[in-house]
Amino acid sequence: MSRRCLALCACLLFVSTADARRDRTVTGDVIKAARFLTTARIDEAKLLLADLEKRAADSVEVRWLKAELAFQTGDYAGAVKLLDKLPDDAADGMVGQTRKLAQSTLGVTEAFIETKSPNGHFIIRYAPGPEATIAELAGQVLDSAWETTGEDLGLKPDDPIRVEILGEPATLAKLSPLTESEIEKTGTIALSKYNKLMVVSPRATLFGYPWMDTLAHEYTHIIVSRISHDTVPVWLQEGLARFEQTRWRKPPEIALSTTEQALLTSGLRKGRLITFDEMHPSMAKLPSQEAAALAYAEVYTLVGWMEQKIGYKGLRELLVAQREGKSAKRAVSEAMNLAWPAVEKEWHAHLKVGDGKARAGKPIKFGKGGVNSENVGIETVGVRARKHARLGGMLRARGLLDAAAVEYEKALAVGGPEPFVASKLARTLVDLGKLDRAIELATPLVASDDHDASTAVTLGMARSARHEWPEAIAAYEQALRVSPFDPQTRCGLAEGYAQTGDSRASRERAACDQLKN
Repeated sequence: MSRRCLALCACLLFVSTADARRDRTVTGDVIKAARFLTTARIDEAKLLLADLEKRAADSVEVRWLKAELAFQTGDYAGAVKLLDKLPDDAADGMVGQTRKLAQSTLGVTEAFIETKSPNGHFIIRYAPGPEATIAELAGQVLDSAWETTGEDLGLKPDDPIRVEILGEPATLAKLSPLTESEIEKTGTIALSKYNKLMVVSPRATLFGYPWMDTLAHEYTHIIVSRISHDTVPVWLQEGLARFEQTRWRKPPEIALSTTEQALLTSGLRKGRLITFDEMHPSMAKLPSQEAAALAYAEVYTLVGWMEQKIGYKGLRELLVAQREGKSAKRAVSEAMNLAWPAVEKEWHAHLKVGDGKARAGKPIKFGKGGVNSENVGIETVGVRARKHARLGGMLRARGLLDAAAVEYEKALAVGGPEPFVASKLARTLVDLGKLDRAIELATPLVASDDHDASTAVTLGMARSARHEWPEAIAAYEQALRVSPFDPQTRCGLAEGYAQTGDSRASRERAACDQLKN
């Protein structure tokens, strides 16, 4: 039970003791309704509150619960109205907490535009402006996740799920328990809470981020919470969400990103992994983006290994076991038919130390409007190559492309296969019309890091210039999953789709035109 529910229950028990005339069955049902609201059991809360209204409609606790229900079902104005004239400290301070959150959320979302996903399973809400160019895409991704995750975990909700696309990290902080510092420190970009998904727009970041997979990740949290009545601890919640986040577009597999593999390799070599206790109460509370990425890699490999052993049937069963009162470790142990220490031992033995030279990719960096400097991210380049790479960036910024290409080639010669340098050189070569070398450089980078939107766009441009439309589309679509506000991505897709007779061409052309203006 959450701290909010515990506080309310303590308050109600005090009230029922102090007031002998109070209907004790009302008090019990109020406590029960509060538990429903804090454990993802909205339908049960609705039924119980409908009955409570008949018996104690004017009680402070019932009015607060009605407001909380209104808030969790998207009626923010209704929640504020229900609490009108009630003091903030009523219901042990719950009134003030709900009022503040409802008012803040109403202020942020009051002018939002609302649209349904193509299959109607989601309600997408966003501010007027560029976010309109990703609303349909978000709905398509989530509809697909509704199908695949529903099949995997055993629940396909009947009610449409609300999704709010937010403009910046500060807005996510206003609408959640997280602080802006925690969000930026750990790169927390989205949250599943209050019976909805909250996602910061990729437009708020310098390089983009895998926003489509993030939507599916957060949706998985909704499903796990509903199935288990919100009893699953952070480490298993995040492991399941990380494992499921790409299911909307490909079969289940363990495919660590470059960053995850680099951090996991380092953690294994040093014998310093993030413990499950350190992950509590939220990954967003970890000290850095690197710590959070390592924690995600750990729980991802754990759930992936478990799925290989017991399948989705076993994963569904352990969720139900937790709903019925078993601890996560006991539920996993029973599903795996292993004592918990043996589970940990076999999982650790399953982990492999990768390439010790692997480097972590670019962290999520927040920033309005993007940055045009050619040398943003150059800190990832080794010392020997950095001087040539920096000079290459300066020359490229001045339009001296031939000279820039020479410096980038020198950087590769002395520093080896530096991804930053290879990517910059590939883009420079595309601009010079030297497509073969550009494709040679960009192809392995795009294959090894599907979060590198810039290089994917470069590859799309090179393939388009050679009229290799299927390959160009694949590259642009990879970029779209990370950086959907780059006009080159949307315009490139519009051309590729038009050339292949794909009906999505009109959508991408509209996005291209809007983003270029």
